[in-house]
Amino acid sequence: MKKRVRAFTEGVVLMVSPLLLAVALKQTNLKSQRNRLRFGIPPLAAASLEAGLLPFIGFCLSELPGNRLASLLLRASKLLVHLCALLLMALAYGIILLLIDDVDKYLAGLLLVPLVGLTVWCCYLSTRNEHERDEQGDGNSVDFSAAVTALLFLGLQGLVLQGQSSAGLKILFKASLGFTYLTCALGVFFMLIETVPPLRTDHRDRAQMCLDIALAIAIAVVVVLIAAAPLKELTWLVLVPLILSLLVWMYRVLVPVAYEEHQPGRQDPTVADQQQRPAAASLELTKVTFTGFLAVAVPTFSNTPAGRATRGFVLLSGAAVISGIGWRLLTHCTAPPRAVETTAKTACFLAHVCVAIAVIPFAILASNAINLKS
Repeated sequence: MKKRVRAFTEGVVLMVSPLLLAVALKQTNLKSQRNRLRFGIPPLAAASLEAGLLPFIGFCLSELPGNRLASLLLRASKLLVHLCALLLMALAYGIILLLIDDVDKYLAGLLLVPLVGLTVWCCYLSTRNEHERDEQGDGNSVDFSAAVTALLFLGLQGLVLQGQSSAGLKILFKASLGFTYLTCALGVFFMLIETVPPLRTDHRDRAQMCLDIALAIAIAVVVVLIAAAPLKELTWLVLVPLILSLLVWMYRVLVPVAYEEHQPGRQDPTVADQQQRPAAASLELTKVTFTGFLAVAVPTFSNTPAGRATRGFVLLSGAAVISGIGWRLLTHCTAPPRAVETTAKTACFLAHVCVAIAVIPFAILASNAINLKS
């Protein structure tokens, strides 16, 4: 459980810190927002950050030898994890209220009602057994859901604080904003139940994989919706690396490679998997790429013209993000089949190729910005 709580804490820091940093450095002017709730955003963000940091500290203290308060600290840590999830949902709602009003704000609030109820119920179930540490699992799913939810939060903040839709893109902007908000709330809940499962079950791995796939699809949809602003009818091109990876998987499944099974000196796959289990792929490249994707793509919702360099960077960075998420998801299994392993390698290769090519339009954008300032 310690690995999962640590992944949860790191995810909360990635979600909240960019918002507090942008406000503190005056890169985001909340005074321009007409909603009075803008005054509550920084305190709510700070409370969410504290509630996300304290559970790991409490869990570490509960492991000290001879600690008579171990059970109390463990229960308090679980309670704080659930409180943090509720605060993150409230923060997402507060962020979106900066931009929406009238009927939309009530609809956004209604979407949180079942998630809040489920969170409270999960909190009750998980804290009943004060000695339950639940060491099952390696934390890969929590790390994935926390990273993806952090990216979704970053997208929501970018759309609300920097995105201004023009008349022609108003429907697309609302769709991007609404879907990103919904997936943020769901991502927080998924991250919560993967960190502190309310019930022990023999099908946890399968359930976690389903949740991770849902989050992967969600962020892919967010990328497509945001990329549609500058790319228009060429938006489908961001899915090309994903399609190529799926074709590789279909080829490996449908066309068996017989010589691999009879290759002399080859170690038995089962023995090899037991001796060396591959680690899950890193999401650091995907995080950085998605940040650049948002910085360039979100302003195109306004009347700002999108040049060739802008469209090229949005296309390549969006494709790299989707391929990177797929690469990470395919490496979840500790002993993946041959077809999955080959598909993961393909997704890794395509993600890095897209990032490498995206450097060219990115450099052009930087040069144009310098020329405009001079």
